[in-house]
Amino acid sequence: MRTLLFLCLMSFSVPAFAQSSLGITGAAFSLGMVEDEGGEYRGQASAVVDVAITDVHGFQGDLGFSDSLSGTIGTVATHLYMTPREGQKYGLFAALSDVDGRSMLYGSFGAEGMLSLGDSTVVEARGGLGWADVDGLDYIFGGLSIAQALSPAVDIELSLDVADFDEAGFSATAYDAGLTARYSPEGSPWGAYASLTHSGLTGDNSASGGTRLGLGLTLSLGSVGGVDPHTRPFRTPDPVAPLLRRGLW
Repeated sequence: MRTLLFLCLMSFSVPAFAQSSLGITGAAFSLGMVEDEGGEYRGQASAVVDVAITDVHGFQGDLGFSDSLSGTIGTVATHLYMTPREGQKYGLFAALSDVDGRSMLYGSFGAEGMLSLGDSTVVEARGGLGWADVDGLDYIFGGLSIAQALSPAVDIELSLDVADFDEAGFSATAYDAGLTARYSPEGSPWGAYASLTHSGLTGDNSASGGTRLGLGLTLSLGSVGGVDPHTRPFRTPDPVAPLLRRGLW
């Protein structure tokens, strides 16, 4: 309910901000459900705001909520980026997450970039490291995705995210391989998405992989979305979520 109220508030407030001198160029919101490794459907929601600082510099702010077996994960992230050439975007990011109902806080930071491979294809890559304030957990992670516009209203994305954990009592590499399809009719701010994600753990503390289905609705305002790096938001993966979804940490 708190997440739904937040999204409703943002959907009314962002257009007002965009008409001000704050430089907001667009905002996107999503609300949906995703299956966890135990076969239960859990809620997730996100909000993204993009701000133009100069003609070639920008700021992206993210806020996300995702329910898990270990509690609701709340994440705030920032991306500072440059778009020096047509079809290119790269920069630095930082994210901070908190698990509701327990004392756990973790953060990640790193570098990321997007590159167009033509008018209808874009590749995105990132890498970084992070830490948690519980049991000295730290990790390195990376991700790669490619998105293809099938039409002005439909695009699909293939992604792979990997995180490596190497602690005294826990050693594993988590992976999430996903396929996401998005649909948004031309001229309408509303849309929908569907995703299939196969995730698991390899290594000393391995866990069998499982495929998860996700469905949801989206709302896009201003210049945001598509496969153009100048308008497409960066993804904000959660490297620790595979552990929290299984109750391993």
